[in-house]
Amino acid sequence: MKRADSRQRAASSRQPSGGTTTYRGHVLTPVDDCGWGDWNDGRLDVQDGRIVYAGPWKQRSGRAVTPRHYTDLRPHILFPGLVDTHAHVPQLPICGVHPENLLEWLRKWTFPLERRFRGERALTLSRDFMHEMLVQGTTTAALYTSAWPDSVEACFAAAEEVGIHAWIGPPLMDDGAYRPVTTKRVLDEAYALAKLDRPKLRFAVTPRFALSCTRELLEGCGSLAREKNLPVQTHLAEQQLECQAVRERFGQEYLEVYEEAGLVTPRSLFAHSIWLTAREWQRLAPCAVAHCPTSNVFLGSGVMSWQRAQVARVGLGSDVGAGPDLSVFRVARMAWTVHLLDGHAPGPGELLRTATVGGAKALGFDDVGSLEKGKAADFIVLDARHIVPAGAPTAESTEDLLSRILHRAGRSAVKQVYVAGVSRHERR
Repeated sequence: MKRADSRQRAASSRQPSGGTTTYRGHVLTPVDDCGWGDWNDGRLDVQDGRIVYAGPWKQRSGRAVTPRHYTDLRPHILFPGLVDTHAHVPQLPICGVHPENLLEWLRKWTFPLERRFRGERALTLSRDFMHEMLVQGTTTAALYTSAWPDSVEACFAAAEEVGIHAWIGPPLMDDGAYRPVTTKRVLDEAYALAKLDRPKLRFAVTPRFALSCTRELLEGCGSLAREKNLPVQTHLAEQQLECQAVRERFGQEYLEVYEEAGLVTPRSLFAHSIWLTAREWQRLAPCAVAHCPTSNVFLGSGVMSWQRAQVARVGLGSDVGAGPDLSVFRVARMAWTVHLLDGHAPGPGELLRTATVGGAKALGFDDVGSLEKGKAADFIVLDARHIVPAGAPTAESTEDLLSRILHRAGRSAVKQVYVAGVSRHERR
């Protein structure tokens, strides 16, 4: 980890000390509510961490100007930083470990691992997680820590070090918890941790899922979110056995339990949302959903309805550690695969929009997700020779290029990552 930190510090020291920095390359970004900006010879002008111009290389006057601080990245592709709307920081070490049904997997593998995620271990592993996330091209995320309060502080500190946007919250549990707690203690800790909330790093009220909470805790979470105007993240209807257990315990359908507790709001993000009726989807319309197909396939959970989900704001989630890694590109490919098989595959442009600006909207971050004037300069540099290798036909259109990025991009294609205009990763 010390080597990763030193690389980040070295990259930061290479940034110009003032003025505008211009990056020249193939700029590709979602724009407005539809369509893509695609400038083969494009430029990004960045000042104080913000984009002040994005578009074709030539200025409006028609003259090509080389600025003082200039980085030529041609022929590579400048693409928005990815958004991961659902991941568990402590679970990175158990990616790919023993696929079982959800409840057994949590009890046997996840909870013991999270129990140890505290103190210096939490700080070290949070930094490792942030580095790996950046290497995969992700610059914005919604994250779960462990239930220990100091793990939340560690994750906030690690996120602040690299400058990302994030939601961060502990999985709140008072039923079957892996540490000695009372409902009052869990809520008191959450109220205290809410002081960490800030514009770029939101404290998210995070009831783990209905089966880990009493009604009293769920209602307390709803009250905290209302009082402090905080976002809410939790799991919903991931597996059929889970849904059945919720009905048996609460005497209600899963979504009704959350509605009664005041947790279904425009600031709420629900991961998975697989086993929902059409009517339940309509009730989720004001909310956001994290679609996690790699995790769902690994645990045999099922497939979320892409068509029905479009009433809500949809982002993609790696769901590490049930997901195999932190690659949002891999998640997008899996989404294409599972929905192709169910006959409702979204196109490459729609999926990559969901992986960027769609995820940003799901989290309520208006200043990330695309390369447009006024937004944070969070972008990645994709190796053009990896996306369109030697001997391959030239991309014929923007949609053709997006298809190649969807199916070929990944960790090995990410050459550089910039967060707020600062280089945070460079593959050598």
